[in-house]
Amino acid sequence: MHPDIQLRHDVFAQLNWDPAVEGCDVDVRVKDGVVTLRGKLANQTLREAVERAVRRTEGVAALVNRLTVRPAERVERVERTS
Repeated sequence: MHPDIQLRHDVFAQLNWDPAVEGCDVDVRVKDGVVTLRGKLANQTLREAVERAVRRTEGVAALVNRLTVRPAERVERVERTS
């Protein structure tokens, strides 16, 4: 198996193992041992947890974290008039 393909597989294994990142949708690309992450996550805590999980993966030469955090949904108040 090509080393980049194996590394991508290993990164996904770490993400699937870590309960702190359960259910997040992250695009993982690997080229020459450099892992690039893309996607939109619910909050900064989740973004940091994904990064920690990837850094635990053996063979990662460098990490480019392009994950973004979705803006908080605005809750609009509807005023009722009687």
